[in-house]
Amino acid sequence: MVDGVLSGVLHLGDGAMAYVLADQGHEVVVAGGDVSSTRNPDIFYVRTEGDRLPFAPETFDVVVAPHLQDVPMALAEFARVLRPDGLLSTMTRSYDDSIPWMRRLRDLVGQRPTSHPSADTFTASGLFGEAEVDEFGTWEELDLPGVLHFAGEMKDPSVGDEIFPIVRDLFNEYASQGGLLRLRHQTHCLRARVVRDNLAQEPPPSTTLLDFD
Repeated sequence: MVDGVLSGVLHLGDGAMAYVLADQGHEVVVAGGDVSSTRNPDIFYVRTEGDRLPFAPETFDVVVAPHLQDVPMALAEFARVLRPDGLLSTMTRSYDDSIPWMRRLRDLVGQRPTSHPSADTFTASGLFGEAEVDEFGTWEELDLPGVLHFAGEMKDPSVGDEIFPIVRDLFNEYASQGGLLRLRHQTHCLRARVVRDNLAQEPPPSTTLLDFD
């Protein structure tokens, strides 16, 4: 994700990868509309809404965007806040619905189709070089708190918290004697380096940063 070099990282959304990167020693800023509290004292949290990122140009070495949306605007903003030769990384996952408990969970939380950004999208923008692509499948074991957290991350915004007792019952029905459920996911990764020569020069947005110290 970060090319093996200690870096200043902007992670979009309060997701698990931010904590992995912080544990590796990177300077991590988590930004997004889902930021509501400080969960790690080594991470700086910024709550922000809208299309523009509230950071000056050339602030970060790496931008990690697990879910790339509104692609043209997003790529322009990521390019703006990246330093020369900075890296944009995305990571999306899809889950194996042939597993019975996963299929039932999907029905409970609502269908949220997963779409992978195309490598051509990066290069077509003119703001990034040729993208590197990697894809791999892995198995993961989840205990009850892990399944509840996973369901919360997956659920459609229209689905309320009333599903969690049902998810708990699902876990009790399918969990092994060791109290675990096995989940298989396919991870699709892209990364590309910024081409700042093609970036229009604009002043940074006047946005108030919010932290939770």
